[in-house]
Amino acid sequence: MAILLPFALGAQSWSWVAPVDGSGGESCIVLQALESGGLTAGGAFTGNLAVQGWEAQAMGGDDLYLLRLGADQQLLWGLAAGSPQDDEVSALAELPDGDIAFAGAFWFELQLGDTLLSSGGAPRGLFIARLNPEGQVRWARSIPGQGLKNITGLLARPDGSLAFTGYFEQNLDLAPLFLDSERDDGSTFAFVAALNGQGESLWAQQAGHSNDTRANAIALLPEGALAIGGFFNDTTRFGDTRFTANTFDPDVFLASYAEDGSFRWARKAGGVVDDEIRALAGGPDGSVYATGNMVGVMAVSEDIVLETLSGNPNFFLLKYNAEGEPLYGRTLGNAQIQQGLDIDEQEGLVAISGTFTGALEIDGRAISSGGTPHGFVAGFNADGEGRWLVPVPANVALVASCLDIGPERRVLIGGSYAQTATFDEEAISCTGNTGAFIGQLAPSLTPAVQTPGQELKVAVFPNPGSGHFRLQPAGMPYAVRLYDGLGRLLRQWEDTDQLRMEGLPGGWYMVVVSLGNKTKVLRVQMR
Repeated sequence: MAILLPFALGAQSWSWVAPVDGSGGESCIVLQALESGGLTAGGAFTGNLAVQGWEAQAMGGDDLYLLRLGADQQLLWGLAAGSPQDDEVSALAELPDGDIAFAGAFWFELQLGDTLLSSGGAPRGLFIARLNPEGQVRWARSIPGQGLKNITGLLARPDGSLAFTGYFEQNLDLAPLFLDSERDDGSTFAFVAALNGQGESLWAQQAGHSNDTRANAIALLPEGALAIGGFFNDTTRFGDTRFTANTFDPDVFLASYAEDGSFRWARKAGGVVDDEIRALAGGPDGSVYATGNMVGVMAVSEDIVLETLSGNPNFFLLKYNAEGEPLYGRTLGNAQIQQGLDIDEQEGLVAISGTFTGALEIDGRAISSGGTPHGFVAGFNADGEGRWLVPVPANVALVASCLDIGPERRVLIGGSYAQTATFDEEAISCTGNTGAFIGQLAPSLTPAVQTPGQELKVAVFPNPGSGHFRLQPAGMPYAVRLYDGLGRLLRQWEDTDQLRMEGLPGGWYMVVVSLGNKTKVLRVQMR
């Protein structure tokens, strides 16, 4: 048994990392940055779990856990629940009043606080629960149904209601509402639903037709509207919109619903091999960002056609406007395997986490894992241009499965690894089969966005160049900081209009130029 404490890191990629470890296998599946400055994270564990003096013992199979850390990364409370079979937490959200809602799945029965949840005769049931800020259960409700089912996304809306998405096979009981696929051939349907703050059903919608339609992600849009995304592999229906997959391999769908659950629009994208949305993020203007995995060619529109470098999966970044029209798309990866697993957006910063093998290059920034699956976190601006790229190495395998951008653009990452993981120069090792981690990237990677009135009017010349650059307008007392592609501070100067980069290797660098209270971030290419 290990009692694990967070540790601060001295290099520039990470501010701190908190291991989550025990005697068996641990995962970090969901992560939520809190307005208070702390965070809540959850996942599954086997055996025992011990974190900063709090301990839990699994009842058998996988049990679920939640942890709440304060702004100083100290544990405020922990919650564990389970049964002799596998149980999981799959979605997490913070409500406007600071309460925490979480959702997942269990087998037969699950005790949460004073509430004993039942799967209603089927082996596996779904649940949603609400906790107060101290971790005590306010209410919990089960969502039974026949056949395969899962909750894959949960969010809180400004009015305190909860919206969630997932998929089901035969039926789903959201009493007093009831969803029914009217099929018994193993087909699955996507669903999206809403509860009020007391856990009572407000509305529910389903989408599908034949074979599989599954929602993997949900995003909040302005005025309480929603977007859901996932895949379908035959024929599917969203409202009065019908799609047919190009082949019987998965194609992508993206659909939007109004605050009251009424259908707004749906879009598809696909090719002849597997394409799938894994995560969504909503922008303040109603735009939707999506990431996931694709193989081969994926046609998003007549003008946007993406293609992988080989028959292995790459990940992608898509952006749609508020009306569902695609604005751009990017394929990201190499000839080996890459996966985009989570995405978030705040104040013009878009971040994606996942896993990769081999070399990964994004807009002049390159990292390599060799033949071992490593984790990654990549940052983009709202136009899809790469801004930074951080590897998370492991000696066996690592998956950066979840991320969230909190206040002041704090980028939090969670994931799982086998044996040993490395954060900057600090290595952590797990006790059992796998370990989990939670970490925060260094603020130097994600500086606060400047308002238009605060942005400095400055340029660098020549660009690209060979080592000696000049800032224009010249003759100004600029303060200059130079970072590499991982956000590590390399050099800094005061009261200068010169940028001296002699001796540095070729590639892209980030330069932060300040004058008074105005700042400008520039990209400079060294030949």
